[in-house]
Amino acid sequence: MSSVHAHEFLAMVADCAEPKTLEQLKEMASARFGAEVRFHTCKAEDLTISALLDFLLARDKLTQVGDGYQVNAARVCNHG
Repeated sequence: MSSVHAHEFLAMVADCAEPKTLEQLKEMASARFGAEVRFHTCKAEDLTISALLDFLLARDKLTQVGDGYQVNAARVCNHG
């Protein structure tokens, strides 16, 4: 099972022209990284997509826009 850094997920979301629902973000992550993927950050590891979304929302790295979410670029750190 692979582990993908959250920055790769955030880059994918940032490339979206329109905000995406949480379900759409889960589907996109599965399609791009695989259904069994786990994510890691500077502070956490072995995160499912649901746990990663909770982590990012709690830290205001994703912000709600209407019914969807987009990257809050002001809150994303610049290291890999």
